[in-house]
Amino acid sequence: MKKSLLFVALSVLIVGTSFGQDEAKSKTKRKFNYFAIGLHGGWTQFYGDIRQYDFGYAQAKYDVNNGAGGFFVDYQLNSVIGFRANVLVGTLGGSKRGKWNTLEQNVRFKTFFVDYTLNTTVNFINLMYSDRTKDRLFTAYVVGGVGFTSFRVRKFRLDGPNAGDWLQSEPFSNKDNEEKKMTTELILPAGLGVKFRLSKRFDLGLEYTQRFSPAGDKLDGTVAGKRGSDGYGYFDVFFAIKLGKQTHAKEWVNPFQALNQNMADLQANVDGLAQDADGDGVSDIFDKEENSPADVAVDGSGRSLDTDGDGVPDYLDADPFTSKGARVDENGKELDSDSDGVADSQDIEPNTEAGALVNFQGKTINLEATGSSSSTNVSGSLPSIYFKVNSARIDYWSSYDRLAEVAKLMKADSGINVKVVGSADKTGAEDFNNSLGEKRAQAAVDHLVKIYGLDAGRFTIASEGETNPLSVSDEALNVNRRVDFILQ
Repeated sequence: MKKSLLFVALSVLIVGTSFGQDEAKSKTKRKFNYFAIGLHGGWTQFYGDIRQYDFGYAQAKYDVNNGAGGFFVDYQLNSVIGFRANVLVGTLGGSKRGKWNTLEQNVRFKTFFVDYTLNTTVNFINLMYSDRTKDRLFTAYVVGGVGFTSFRVRKFRLDGPNAGDWLQSEPFSNKDNEEKKMTTELILPAGLGVKFRLSKRFDLGLEYTQRFSPAGDKLDGTVAGKRGSDGYGYFDVFFAIKLGKQTHAKEWVNPFQALNQNMADLQANVDGLAQDADGDGVSDIFDKEENSPADVAVDGSGRSLDTDGDGVPDYLDADPFTSKGARVDENGKELDSDSDGVADSQDIEPNTEAGALVNFQGKTINLEATGSSSSTNVSGSLPSIYFKVNSARIDYWSSYDRLAEVAKLMKADSGINVKVVGSADKTGAEDFNNSLGEKRAQAAVDHLVKIYGLDAGRFTIASEGETNPLSVSDEALNVNRRVDFILQ
């Protein structure tokens, strides 16, 4: 039995402490009042040797005309566990009728006492789960503790020829030699209480406690009686005032408010992880670009991919393969300051005169220097165009302007013929890459013939497949998916 009670007590303490820790960590933590002072008053009932009935309620004036009162100071550790320092002052009384010449019968006593106890209160109502989020209006609790009682007893004959005689009692020696010093004994209080919240500052409650004196038997002035040890019950009404500047007292807070709030926060986080408003595959809680267009590739943070790092996302980038560090316009196309058709980062002659013919490096082609008006003796090449993976489709934004440069050169000199060479990266089979290179070269020629009216006989189509890569790095395979134009 003792082990069971000890286990229950330890469980309550652990649970109560955990509630206090949970409340301290809660995001919605409020500041509370922890201290209270109060007054109490009520009735006492003695249980000991000089009592008429073991369990019945005695009605003699010596038994019932007894009361007590006092004050207390409370400290609430958390929503469940509290501590109370209590002072109680009062009287006890009792009588027992019987043979007039026996010491333990036909007597009555009156005891004045003062007890001091330190108690622990456990608000078991706050251990019961409730999904209510409001503070409680009432609570019930158990109380237990330890303390001391100091007392003095007067004992008299009740009836018979010696009625009213003073009998020896603790700590009085006799009627003529009265010693009023107090006797002190250990007491163990235990009981049950209920408390109502009148307002944010005031409480009203009822409480019953039983004081046990395990090592003493002197409260009625009769030692070594049949009952073994004395004790007394105290039923009282109390009034408490909360101390502090806050509007909430710790004991009135539903400790499951914090749990409910944490569950709500967790649910909100789960919902946030599941939501993806723009449908890019990255949840809104992590998405740094919440309005990505549909079907646009994004990185792990939800931002639209920008392969060349020029600040223009691929789906808006006219040239998604701009050289690193190159300056681009708002469409992602690399700047061409002299408008010769060669981007500044590749132009070795950045100030070419307007209308001049240039090669793929932006260098002016001087036909007169060859001694002939024909370009057949001139060797050079024009800007390359690039393709997506496994594709032979001409891309408007990245290829049309470069094909226009080829057309301009060929229209300027009808004697120029061009070899169109298609290439592929190394990711496919060799035969497939050779075929893909040829298809890319053919697509470029078809475009020049259809759009600019050039004679198809001026072109020679060839494929180098994967045999002539510009880049040997896997990080720049895109430059190997191209078509080159070589002057003949």
